[in-house]
Amino acid sequence: MNPIDELRAARPAHLGDTPTDERTRRSELAYAMSHGTPVKRRAKPRLMWGLSLAGAAAAAVTAVAVLTAGTGAGTAPRAPSAVESSAPGELTAQQVLLVAATQAERQPATSGEFWHTRTMGRHLFTAAGGYVMAVKQRDEMWVSANGVWSRSQHLGAEPATDEDRAKWAAAGSPSEVEIPVPGKPRGMRVTIAPGKPHTGHQAGKEVFWLGRNVTLADLKGLPDDEVKLKAWLLRHYEGKSTESDAPMAEDAWLFQVTAGLITDMPVSAKVRGAAFRMLAALPSVTAVGEVTDAEGRSGTAIAFEQESRVNLADDNPGTVQDRLVIDEETGTALGRESVVVKPGGMQAGLEPGMVGSSFAVVRAEWTDSRAS
Repeated sequence: MNPIDELRAARPAHLGDTPTDERTRRSELAYAMSHGTPVKRRAKPRLMWGLSLAGAAAAAVTAVAVLTAGTGAGTAPRAPSAVESSAPGELTAQQVLLVAATQAERQPATSGEFWHTRTMGRHLFTAAGGYVMAVKQRDEMWVSANGVWSRSQHLGAEPATDEDRAKWAAAGSPSEVEIPVPGKPRGMRVTIAPGKPHTGHQAGKEVFWLGRNVTLADLKGLPDDEVKLKAWLLRHYEGKSTESDAPMAEDAWLFQVTAGLITDMPVSAKVRGAAFRMLAALPSVTAVGEVTDAEGRSGTAIAFEQESRVNLADDNPGTVQDRLVIDEETGTALGRESVVVKPGGMQAGLEPGMVGSSFAVVRAEWTDSRAS
């Protein structure tokens, strides 16, 4: 029995009848998202949680890092709703995160010359023809103390469901589809066929973004106490989004930044544990329960609900549930998911409960070699 199951079995039955406090869950969640000039950030292509989805569409076209989700033809991807996630007997987000912290702290230390990550992602877009397309992407990074080497590939796009495939076929099965962008006269264009791999290299010591650009040495010096780690991060919080000058509540900012630290960065086992404990103290983080990620792996998800706006001209913003999916056995992150709560903006045309975008962490390890 894994630690999550052990804790679930030991939980007194009467505690499962306690409803989620909706006022707490929804307080301080909404913030305005703009597609303006991004803040200075790390050289490593930013995983775009919280970005306007138009930015993700542009990334899909240019074969840089894209958040993607879904399945191929067949049933559109769906996820448990907030109501389904609060079933009696399920663990709270705080319990899940504290178990994850304990498991994370038990992981052995490793080392190498390069921090290597490989992610797989998919993203759903509603095309101008009214059908939904799933765009696929693969990204790899090798990070050293002196720079970043990257390799990204657009893996193609396909209709998300059989119904979408029929609409696409009726439109002539175009090899490129147009994606409308709210508030902009021109949309984005996404190709159906896979693209060639794109490689890149950027020199420099500031290779990650953690509220500001940071180095590997900065990551090694992070506090391994949750209170001190929170204080360290908040030194760089200015009341704005992680990607633009749009307002962002403190809890939302901490969730975005800390989830990125957990999924993306080579921090020590104790720092990762402190990050989980810090998230456990955020009152607006909720439990989702057991989920299956984009790679078919089972994990436990915690979430933060937020408004998703393409730009300030977008008068029909959507609401999404940003999920962090955790491996129960190791306390490591399997990836992130963005689930549609209220369709709007770039999520217009999607249904509530659909996994609008996701990325799965396939590799996250130290190595002494990198691909040429």
